[in-house]
Amino acid sequence: MLKRWFSRRRTFQGMLEGQTFTLAAGETVLESALKAGVALPYNCQVGSCKSCLCRVVSGEVRSLVDLGYLLSAEEIAAGHVLACQCLPQSDLTLMPAAVVTHWVPAQIKQATPLSALVWRITLSPEQAMPFLPGQFFQLCHQPDTDVRSYSVSWLSSAREIVVDVTLREQGRLSPFLCGQNNIGRTLWLSAGSGHFGQADDGKGPLLAIAGGSGLGTTLGLVRAALARNPYRAVMLVHAIRKRQDKFDVDELQRLQQQHQGFHYLHALSQESEGHAHELAGRFTSWLEEWRSLYPHQKYGLEAHGWRVLICGNPGLAQACQRGLLASGVMAQHIQTDCFSPASAEQKISNNKELVC
Repeated sequence: MLKRWFSRRRTFQGMLEGQTFTLAAGETVLESALKAGVALPYNCQVGSCKSCLCRVVSGEVRSLVDLGYLLSAEEIAAGHVLACQCLPQSDLTLMPAAVVTHWVPAQIKQATPLSALVWRITLSPEQAMPFLPGQFFQLCHQPDTDVRSYSVSWLSSAREIVVDVTLREQGRLSPFLCGQNNIGRTLWLSAGSGHFGQADDGKGPLLAIAGGSGLGTTLGLVRAALARNPYRAVMLVHAIRKRQDKFDVDELQRLQQQHQGFHYLHALSQESEGHAHELAGRFTSWLEEWRSLYPHQKYGLEAHGWRVLICGNPGLAQACQRGLLASGVMAQHIQTDCFSPASAEQKISNNKELVC
């Protein structure tokens, strides 16, 4: 009888480092924590970066994914779960995974507007900061204080870290980063984290979808993929609002000239007509015919052969995932890097800027 009563419960109580919050039975632990304003670190929201790793001290959860593919046997045995990929089954007491961040001072070297909303920020760290394409860095004014996470842009090197930032007038860090008067000022930078794009096996055509400021990260991964296989079939879609929001067009054109299998498109959500290399409307409205948008059909494979990278806000990422899965793309071939929605940015400090 008691077990049956628990199964009917719609909410549970969560506790993290002494802070209590409500857990909804149909929401992930991370979703409930964000709604309650609980500072639970996270990044990708799809289980690949492990930023939301935490330990279940008491209570039960149901994981939505096979943790054996994501966590070590030692982590699983210790009760670790991914907050973005588990549902509460009872009241929970949680403890965040112990992570010690090493902070390095970095000066703002350059701030360049790419469009009305997106700026490209070049940071010069005091020591070399190696990274892999697709990784992200944490930035803050002072170590461990009001942290923001930004994905690395394709122009980065170990001595110059480039991040593309969506300027938010009410943002806590983006106005500072984009302010010309702050050139030369010092911020603190963490080591590169995350594994977005690293699981690409290069064995099939690649669909890369970027929303807003996610283009820089996506271009870094596409350039790396084409460096490994210059003849690979690659279609890159940049989802933006208007034609004037385009940037890095010269690089897209250069890649198309140098690589026969590369093709790019701009999906313009607020334009009624599309010109060359453009789609009118949201890219999600084109998902039923997405493979027909790639012009080089001699490269074409069935949907299950495509590999997919999605770098954008959760709404874009989730809609694209659903449409691509419905078309036959295999779940294990889809990698996602989600930027946080604005509502979450107001409640939690460890996030990424919203992109359109």
